[in-house]
Amino acid sequence: MNYIIRVDDRLIHGQVVEGWIKPLKIESIVICSDVVCNDPVERTLFEVSTPKYIKLEFSSIVTTAQKIVTKEYEKVNTLILIASLEDLLRLVLEVKKIMPDYIFNPVNIGGIRFCEGRKQIYKALCLNERDIDLIKELNRQNVILEYYIFPMDPKIVLNNLIESLEKEIQL
Repeated sequence: MNYIIRVDDRLIHGQVVEGWIKPLKIESIVICSDVVCNDPVERTLFEVSTPKYIKLEFSSIVTTAQKIVTKEYEKVNTLILIASLEDLLRLVLEVKKIMPDYIFNPVNIGGIRFCEGRKQIYKALCLNERDIDLIKELNRQNVILEYYIFPMDPKIVLNNLIESLEKEIQL
């Protein structure tokens, strides 16, 4: 496996600890977030939430991009957590600045919660027009986006559903 990127606005929580670390034999978690990197309180909360046998790293988007390109995250099974589609796109663009032909593994879209202006599409996926625009741009960047909650769940490829997602948002 080496590394997988998961978009989940809660980052580390029980579902990630129980449903991802064990089945995928995750040894390292990277929280890729400029916000969390600069917030000692949030970092402490995530440190407390992470099992002690897991290496936890807080990394900026730029640093994460550099480490993806240099294959740092391919040394051990690593789960890279990102809080938003916007941060994912920033990461993809940073990687492509360094290595334009880089091909990403499929990215898991695992949890984007409901908030004002978002519509629930699947159990743990709520989207708005901005999210659809980000999905379109990620699709143009050749990033495969797969929705599933747990690693053994069936995968729904969002790239193939852009038109139907747009219609669903408009209803």
